[in-house]
Amino acid sequence: MNINENKVDIIKHLPIKEEDQFWEIAVSGIGHLHITPKSSNTTNEIYAYHPKQGRTLKDFSLVYLNKGDGEFISTDCTLKQITKGDLFIVFPNQWYNYTPNPNTKWDEYWITFKGEYFERILKHIVNKKEPIFHIGINEDLIKIFTQIFDYATMQPIGFQAIISNLTLQIISLIHCISKNDAQNYESVNMQKIQEACIFMQEHIYEKFTLEDIAKSTNMSYSNFRKVFKLHTGITPHQYILQIKLRKIKDLLNNTNISIHDIATKLNFESSDYFSYFFKSKTGMSPLSYRKKQMK
Repeated sequence: MNINENKVDIIKHLPIKEEDQFWEIAVSGIGHLHITPKSSNTTNEIYAYHPKQGRTLKDFSLVYLNKGDGEFISTDCTLKQITKGDLFIVFPNQWYNYTPNPNTKWDEYWITFKGEYFERILKHIVNKKEPIFHIGINEDLIKIFTQIFDYATMQPIGFQAIISNLTLQIISLIHCISKNDAQNYESVNMQKIQEACIFMQEHIYEKFTLEDIAKSTNMSYSNFRKVFKLHTGITPHQYILQIKLRKIKDLLNNTNISIHDIATKLNFESSDYFSYFFKSKTGMSPLSYRKKQMK
């Protein structure tokens, strides 16, 4: 498996221009943090904090734990255990702290945001004494985080409005799942398929096999293929192609990366096959698609 197990943390502090203010919502930072067992690594820069001191931010803070377990505490919330699939939201100017278990892998997505619209919504959704939501492993949630990362990296004109509304989608999804009793929301097999989908999204720019995906969920290859199609209606290979097609469109729409480099980035065996694949799915060549989007 040609996978980098030590993921590079994505930490980005985002500009908020005056023209973005009228939306009443804005995203100030995003990140994806991976900590290996026994590691002393924590977040850094503005998001950094001392594990024994915690932190108090001026913005809302949302953290989704994709792997691992640990502890959470805040001004209003007593010490709680958190584990993979948990998500918590902290209000501005509220002290809080969370500590990973040093003996387990830890993988989190975080986002900080602000605005009166967020505040009006969250005060009806989040109980400061119980700010932890037991969401479970959720592919849709990771998909939205990935979209936010893509837009924040490329920063096209108006990107703040897009990622702020994607953050609203995250909040809406959290609310929907919590109202439908997330603890009974999905079967064990469906949780494993969600983990597999997340694995494919997170490693789409790397080379991996279907056996690698099955191994990441502790399932046999034959059982994985069977359960995946049962729950999604398509094969794992077809799902990977869907992710690649979405990534290609994003790169063609929002970057100046050459056709050849996009093909290489997504591990197509040649530029010709890449163009054939894209045309078979969209009815036009990658170059024609890019020109059409620029009009």
